Amino acid sequence: MHRYTSCGLPNIYLKNGYKEYDTPYGKGVAIEDVPGLHKAIALAIIESPSKLTGAEMKFLRKEMNLSQKRLGQLLAVEDQTVANWEKRGPSSMADRFIRIVAMGHYEDDEVKGLIEKLAEMDRKEHESFCFEESDHGWKEAIAA
Repeated sequence: MHRYTSCGLPNIYLKNGYKEYDTPYGKGVAIEDVPGLHKAIALAIIESPSKLTGAEMKFLRKEMNLSQKRLGQLLAVEDQTVANWEKRGPSSMADRFIRIVAMGHYEDDEVKGLIEKLAEMDRKEHESFCFEESDHGWKEAIAA
């Protein structure tokens, strides 16, 4: 068995799905399907009856490609609150909401689309907006 710590969680072990090889620096490990493994880990965390740990919350947030700021906006809290939860574990209400959002990320295309849109918003900064009126009302325009 291989203890898989690269995901940031201390309690993940792999029975198979990896290959060990020798390197000049010692043993190396190659995982065959990291995205599939991370999805399986996330679903196991979501369905676990135990309260989320800070590391599990951070893992789920990163799997959804959300920054602490964006997750904080979803939960109506400051990004520093999210950072504290990732150190000490989330509140019960945040624990439930994060599980719901993460499950939606994997099981519901509409929720996944919303989360991806929020993650994309983290990568972009708008300095100004431009709007135009059309026969169908106002809409955002492409600035020239």
